[in-house]
Amino acid sequence: MSWELAGQLKARFPDVELFARPGEASAPGAGPETTPPAEGAPAAPRRPAHEQAPQYLTPGVYVPRERLLEVCRVLATDPAFGLTYLSFVSAIDWPDRSELEILYHLYSQQTRQELALKVRVPRDDARVPSVTEIWDGANWHEREAYDLLGVVFEGHPNLRRIMMTDDWVGHPLRKDYVYQDPSWLGEIAKERQKDAEGLGLGERA
Repeated sequence: MSWELAGQLKARFPDVELFARPGEASAPGAGPETTPPAEGAPAAPRRPAHEQAPQYLTPGVYVPRERLLEVCRVLATDPAFGLTYLSFVSAIDWPDRSELEILYHLYSQQTRQELALKVRVPRDDARVPSVTEIWDGANWHEREAYDLLGVVFEGHPNLRRIMMTDDWVGHPLRKDYVYQDPSWLGEIAKERQKDAEGLGLGERA
C-alpha cells in the first residue's frame, strides 16, 4: 500500500511530515480542525467545504525545502520505492498563510504505487531546487508553475514562461493576481481605436 511507502520514507527521513489519512487530524497549519461532539450532544453544523481540514486520499509527505533533492533521488533510484515516473509538478497558493505549497506526484509503473510530495515555501521567497536532473519530465511542469504561480526552480535548464507571453505582468494563478495589459496589447488597442475613429466608429456619447 502507498501509505506504507510514505511510512518507509518517514523512517528514512524523520524530518518529513506525513499527510493526514482520511479521518485523521490534518497536518499543522493545513487548516482548521474540528473537535468531535461529546456523546449524546447534537452534532455541530457542517463546516463549508473551504473551511474543512483537508483529507488526503493520495498518500504523501511534506518535505523540507532543503531536503527535496535528497528525498527525490532516493524515491527515484532506490528499488524499495521505485518511483521513477513524475506525473506532474504544480503549486497551491495560500495567501492567508503567506505561503505556497509545491506539489509533486510520483508513480511506480512496476508496483502501481503513488506518492505525493509537498514543499512549503514563503510567498515572497517561492523557490525550490529543480528536479529535472532526476526526472526529465519535470521540465515543462516546472516552467508552467513558474509562469502561472511565480515559483522559481533553481537549476532549471531553461526557466522561462511557457503559456503567457514573455512580457506578461504577474502570475495569473496567484490568488491576489490583478490583470494588467501587456504593453503590446495596449498598443494594438490604441491603433484599433484610431482606425475606428477614422471610420467614424468611435465611442458615442
